[in-house]
Amino acid sequence: MRVISRREFIKLTGATALCACAGAGISGCANSAGVSSIPLAPEGSYRQEGDRVVLSLTAADQLTPVGGAVRLAVDGEGGEELKMVIIHPEGEDFRAFADRCTHNGKELNYLAEDRKLLCRSGKSHFDLEGNVLKGPAASALLAYPARREGDRLVLEV
Repeated sequence: MRVISRREFIKLTGATALCACAGAGISGCANSAGVSSIPLAPEGSYRQEGDRVVLSLTAADQLTPVGGAVRLAVDGEGGEELKMVIIHPEGEDFRAFADRCTHNGKELNYLAEDRKLLCRSGKSHFDLEGNVLKGPAASALLAYPARREGDRLVLEV
């Protein structure tokens, strides 16, 4: 029987715990309500041009695969910050929404496999048109027109 030191024990159990947490994050926790599964669009991948946002799909490669999503923030009317979530549900279809639940103002998560957006509180669910599937939210998400132009995604804000 081999006896291990305290240091080796901590390394072994720590690595095991880290692997377990990483695995849970990929398969289980990534879709839980309280943990955001949507990365920020990389710095420099988008720019605001008046009432539209132009996003480079090459630079924001997290959005390229079907099921991908990114979040970003731009200047809205009156200078307030406008937070958005952009999703790629299928084919050439891209959709953009205000990144706030209409019930409590919390950020959204995108559950690609379930084809819905979920409030981080887990209480309100929205379809990919922004309509309420399950309350307490009573009103739909604010949607922004999105169209692909070559390697760019143009959002009307």
